[in-house]
Amino acid sequence: MEPYKIEAAPRFNRMVKRLPPNLKRALDEEVRRIAANPYKGDRKRGVLRDVFVEKFQAVNDQWLIAYRIDEERRVVQLMAFGQHENFYRDLSRGLR
Repeated sequence: MEPYKIEAAPRFNRMVKRLPPNLKRALDEEVRRIAANPYKGDRKRGVLRDVFVEKFQAVNDQWLIAYRIDEERRVVQLMAFGQHENFYRDLSRGLR
């Protein structure tokens, strides 16, 4: 089956711009894995009920990627990227 297309929200692009090259490479690899199987992430509840979050290790830390799946268009919409501290709080604020 063909991988899903990837669309990144402006907020996601701003976060990625400031990353060092080695972390950008790790993020790109993880985004490719998500495109191949977007339902492998954890589906959230409550305010974030339409959001999936995938955790991965890179540069000696754990990182999180938040995304939505548009099944009709077969698109994964990347929403946010960061470390766990305040990640969900900031993500839910961005959805209001």
